[in-house]
Amino acid sequence: MSRNAGPRLQAGERIGGRYVLEQRLGLGGMGEVWLAVLEGAGAFRRRVVIKVLAPERRGDAGLAAMLAEEARVVGSLHHPGIVSALDYLESEEHGPVFVLDFVDGASLRTVLKVARRHNALIPEALAAHIGVQVAHALHAAHAARGPRGEPLQIVHRDVAPDNVLLSRSGAVYLGDFGVARAEGDPEMAGGPKGKRGYMAPEQAKGRKVGPAADIFSLGRVIAEAADVECGPALREVVERATDPDPRRRFPSASAMAEALLRACPPPNDPDLALAEWLQAHAADALISFAATAVNVPRSEPPPAGRPSGVDSSRLEARPLFPRVPPPRRRLLKTVAVGAAVLIFALPVAILLAAPARARRFIESAIVGVPAPAHGDLRITSTPLEAEVYVDGTLRGTTPLLLELTSGHHSVRVGSPRLERWRAAEVTIRDGVQHRLDVDLRQ
Repeated sequence: MSRNAGPRLQAGERIGGRYVLEQRLGLGGMGEVWLAVLEGAGAFRRRVVIKVLAPERRGDAGLAAMLAEEARVVGSLHHPGIVSALDYLESEEHGPVFVLDFVDGASLRTVLKVARRHNALIPEALAAHIGVQVAHALHAAHAARGPRGEPLQIVHRDVAPDNVLLSRSGAVYLGDFGVARAEGDPEMAGGPKGKRGYMAPEQAKGRKVGPAADIFSLGRVIAEAADVECGPALREVVERATDPDPRRRFPSASAMAEALLRACPPPNDPDLALAEWLQAHAADALISFAATAVNVPRSEPPPAGRPSGVDSSRLEARPLFPRVPPPRRRLLKTVAVGAAVLIFALPVAILLAAPARARRFIESAIVGVPAPAHGDLRITSTPLEAEVYVDGTLRGTTPLLLELTSGHHSVRVGSPRLERWRAAEVTIRDGVQHRLDVDLRQ
């Protein structure tokens, strides 16, 4: 634990003189995210989201610089589809504090999970509409200029369903610029940042990236939101956006938005249509205000039905258009569909049954991206069923066996119930199984 670790934040605590903490929304390997109330003069009140470093990481100059950089990047962006930066301050007691606008809604990933549990599909026109709004937000980031008119050349680098927010009223936002960087900058040590399954090939290889990498990621997001039976026009847009060659993708996010509008014209009132669909098919995602879901991918609990100990990175190798279980049909059609699924599932089962290294080789041959080096990390704790965050992302509960890319990783293990956490830095080597034992009893 850092020698500069400060006290753990508590609900009701005041930060910066005017931000009163209301509810912790996320606790990750690097920081905490809180719902807070901005108290202005008189009766002025406004709910906001506050990002701070975890107590034991407040002495980490590198992480503090990353949070400051995120605040600088988001503070330079002005677009209705980007979650707004409201304030940034540095507290001697709490370290850097980044204040963002609060979106009363849920992430697209949470919405998709809830809807699919009810066998519901996002209509093709609404999936395209979500893509259009995110594309406009990306165009604003790519084209942003600094105070002297200089191009900022911002690339988001982490466009994924976790970072696309749908508000209760049907508005669409892009958030979490925590790994955004200037166009052309090489990757930092520790491997490419972003989420596997959404990263462009050039990004996965650690090469310099530009706006085309964000376009690829957005294409993957739309493919995940759309039904496998979506029309050829939308499929054509997605396939161009996700072309392995960046030069063959859309020349800009704005051009991609235009193509989406031509392929799938939106409803007359898309915000209202999206809000009504959310209320009808994903109301569980828009739960009571005390536990509102916001853009906190690091705090999202493991999906229902996923057993602890499963490496989430292995679940991200998905087809371009994931199939969603259809609503109940007549018996004959159900049997026919079941037979077809069985025929196609056998090769997939054989692939999944292959050893991990062989599977990665096959996947890399199909996708055309060299498989990165990996090692295993086995994590245990006393008591069991502690949450495990790796590089700020929740990966499951102990005991847990993870396959991680070779290099340095930040691991945080703890129990929200006991409010006890331990942090560690691990170095993963290719083909080696590492072990981390954590005692949370004191």
